[in-house]
Amino acid sequence: MSPAAIRRLLHVMSALVLLFVFFGSVMLLRYALAAGAVLAVTLDYIRLTKPAFGKFLGSLVPVFRTSESDKPSGATWLCIGYAAAAWCPLPAAMAGILAGALADPAASLAGSMVEGWGRKKTWVGSGAAALVAALVLLAMGIPTATAVAGAVAAMALERWPGPLNDNVTVAPGVALVVWLLL
Repeated sequence: MSPAAIRRLLHVMSALVLLFVFFGSVMLLRYALAAGAVLAVTLDYIRLTKPAFGKFLGSLVPVFRTSESDKPSGATWLCIGYAAAAWCPLPAAMAGILAGALADPAASLAGSMVEGWGRKKTWVGSGAAALVAALVLLAMGIPTATAVAGAVAAMALERWPGPLNDNVTVAPGVALVVWLLL
C-alpha cells in the first residue's frame, strides 16, 4: 500500500474517535482529544528536533510527507482540529469530526486523479470534499440547508491556501457552521 493510501486510510479511520461519545460521553471525547493533541504535538516536537527519533517514527508509520520534514505533520494538525471541534455542542462536534475525517481523504483521492494538471489543490478534489461532507451531514440528519452550508465550509477550508493546514481548519469550521445554523 502506498504512503498516500495509508494516509487516506488512517484519516478515514480517525473518525473512530467518535466511539468515545457512544461508549462514554462527550466530555470523554473532549478530554481524550485534548490529550491526543498534546501527545501529537509532543511527538511532532521530538520528531522535528531529534532526527533519529523522526527516522524511527517514519519507519514505524511511513506516512510523513517530505514537506513535513521541518514542520508539524498533517496528523498533528488533525488532532488539534478534532480537539477544537469537540468543544462545540452535539451534534455539531460530531458533524465537524466526521466531515474532517471523510471529506479531506475524498478530496485527496479525487484530486490525485487529476494531479497531472500540475496543482496541489484541484477543483475536482474540492468538489469531492463538498459532496462527501454534504452526504455525511445529511446522513446524520442535519437539515439540508445546514448540511449544504457545512459542505461549502468544508470545501472552502479544504481549498484555502492560507498558512494553516486544512486538517486543523475543516473539522472545527464545519462544527461551527453546523452549530450556528442549528
